[in-house]
Amino acid sequence: MGRFSPPFSLLLFLSVLGDTFWGGHFYRFHPVVAMGQTGRTLERLFLRSVRHPLVLKWMGVLLVLGVVLPFSCATALILVFLDRAGLAWISGLLTVFWGYQLLAGKSLENHVDSVLFFLEKKDLEGARNALAQIVSRDTETLERSAVIRGAIESLSENANDALVAPLFYFALGGVPLLMAYKAVSTLDSQVGYKTPPYRDLGWASARLDDLLAFLPARLSLLLLLLLFGFSASKKRDSTFKALFREAMSNRLNHPSPNSAHTMSAFAALLGIRLGGGASYGNRWIEKPWIGFGRESLTVEDLSGALSIFRKFRWSIFLMTGCATALLYCWRVWGGAV
Repeated sequence: MGRFSPPFSLLLFLSVLGDTFWGGHFYRFHPVVAMGQTGRTLERLFLRSVRHPLVLKWMGVLLVLGVVLPFSCATALILVFLDRAGLAWISGLLTVFWGYQLLAGKSLENHVDSVLFFLEKKDLEGARNALAQIVSRDTETLERSAVIRGAIESLSENANDALVAPLFYFALGGVPLLMAYKAVSTLDSQVGYKTPPYRDLGWASARLDDLLAFLPARLSLLLLLLLFGFSASKKRDSTFKALFREAMSNRLNHPSPNSAHTMSAFAALLGIRLGGGASYGNRWIEKPWIGFGRESLTVEDLSGALSIFRKFRWSIFLMTGCATALLYCWRVWGGAV
């Protein structure tokens, strides 16, 4: 049994399987929790000792290295050690476990579904509290339509950040590269702000996150349009070409170079407008609108967005399963995986 070495394609599929059906759950030693705690510790250390903007920028580079390298390198060393020790099956189990924990598609769906649950119960305060768990904007005074918009924006933006991008780097470089991506993403959510002192300390995290999300964001947009664009265009009494053009024309309407891609796809598929201004820390921030549809949103819009995302998760699961089966057949018939 010690010599058993499962193919990586199977380990990848099992990780997606776990996220599709059960989803990861945060616990004390969860990698993302540990990444966040490590980042906060280094953040406090640097901010206590440094104030000069230029020095803070260099500390921002050290912050990235201080979180990304330990998790990525430690993971790689553990897996290599187990493989070399003839314990590849344990290495495989850890790969599936960590991969399953770091893919967050099911977890995202559950959080947004909680907002929908309270809205359907006509509990606006409960919906605001549920939304506050997944967005950084102020939610205390949001009207019903604004709560729905916030939930759809979080769901659509994170369709890439929580599912496609992690899976992309998992497939590209295994768990070590997946750990690196999640570390950068976690740091960006902690320090990637444009207000002092994070404008300087967080610049490296924000730029690296933009770089890593560049390709997956565009892949996510294309996948969403190809999978659901034809049926959505019929519902909207339009054409796929018009819907595609609408999504592409709105994909850069965001301060981030990547965030609006999946938001634009959801807006086009649902026939709604996302984006616009929001309050952060009691400060109103204007943002461009994304989409040309309705501005006043309903519970049915949120339900429709969740339906698209659920089908999107299952489509990715099926595509991963088909790819795994094809690679297995190639291997059995004398090819090489």
